Amino acid sequence: MMKTSMINIIKRWQTHVFLLLITIILLSNLLLSNAQSATLSNIRVNDNLSEAKVTLHFAGGNPEYRFFPLHEPERLVVDFRQSDQVSGLPMKFINNNLVKGIRTSQPPNSQYQRIVIELANAVKASAVAEQINHRYQIVLTLKNNRAEALQPQTSQSATEATNKLLSIDSQAEKKLANNSPTPSIYKNLPKGTRQVVVAIDAGHGGKDPGAIVQNGHREKNITMIISCKLESHLKTDPMFKPVMTRNGDYFISVAGRSEVARKKAADMLVSIHADAAPNNRARGASVWVLSNRRANSELGNWLEQHEKQFELLGGAGDALANGADPYLSQAVLDLQFGNSQRVGYAVALKVLRELSKIGNIHKYDPEHASLGVLRSPDIPSILVETGFISNISEERLLVSDDYQESLAVAIHQGLRNYFTQHPLQAAPK
Repeated sequence: MMKTSMINIIKRWQTHVFLLLITIILLSNLLLSNAQSATLSNIRVNDNLSEAKVTLHFAGGNPEYRFFPLHEPERLVVDFRQSDQVSGLPMKFINNNLVKGIRTSQPPNSQYQRIVIELANAVKASAVAEQINHRYQIVLTLKNNRAEALQPQTSQSATEATNKLLSIDSQAEKKLANNSPTPSIYKNLPKGTRQVVVAIDAGHGGKDPGAIVQNGHREKNITMIISCKLESHLKTDPMFKPVMTRNGDYFISVAGRSEVARKKAADMLVSIHADAAPNNRARGASVWVLSNRRANSELGNWLEQHEKQFELLGGAGDALANGADPYLSQAVLDLQFGNSQRVGYAVALKVLRELSKIGNIHKYDPEHASLGVLRSPDIPSILVETGFISNISEERLLVSDDYQESLAVAIHQGLRNYFTQHPLQAAPK
């Protein structure tokens, strides 16, 4: 009897121990799974010369991480538990602040990934992990060790410095490494003519990534790189004065893009995009101009909004603001909008011809569309779809440095071909 009782007690204890072990194993697996499921989803940099904040955003769980400095050159290494490779890097920065760039490096083992923050100077680094709305982030604060760096060197704000960021895919390590213009090979402007102010609009940006493909390439990054290359080429040409509607990875509304172009007194707006389609065999570049239907709609809007008429370029604003005759106002806007459409279409033809020399063309004639970025009645505008990011072979081209350079050269040459034939006349002195 006593023997049977002892056996029962032992069996009960064995059951409890077994259940306890199962619970420990399940909890351990749950905790390990939670750490492993954390995936780096975004990197944001707020940067100036004396201090920078690098925020690593994670999806799926609380990240396990460590960081340490390296010297000569100055770097900060961040390791975090993640089995999948990091996409969207390297990043390059076109400013003279504390953070020069962010790239991946060889991780310590297969369970971790490693990123390297390249620095202009040695820093004192600290980190804090935060949870916001079920999402986790690591905020790295980097303070410049050089005392003189704390003195104001520039009026650029931290936000403006952040906006200089260009996020680049992992195959583009050399992109934008040297964005300074090369010496001009073009002749000076003919007498009596003036520079063409070209507003370059890098499509999407910030919270609007544009098209995203499976391997992580984002349209907003591709358009930014091509736009910067185009800007660099135009800077070498005395015929042009390039201005950017955005200088980094931040959001700007469709209406805001044409407003930036107007404030810069642009003579031409070129919006750069990369196409995407459900049919992954679709390929080729195309150029879009404003449809007549959208043009008529915008024409009516400008006639109704008298306060906006002051903003019109080319003298039309004064004519409308000082004229009481609605028929005259209609005629002035008709003329200006009609001219902008004609110029836009003619430039689109020139650009398409150059694009056809370097790659596939989706449509050989300019396409008409009701696109908001093309809506300015006083600024000739085109939208260049550089190719289909949804097509694997074209995606490889669009993220390659050589092809991005070729696209910038083609667009530049298309603009030059048109404005060589139709130079802008300088205002009489």
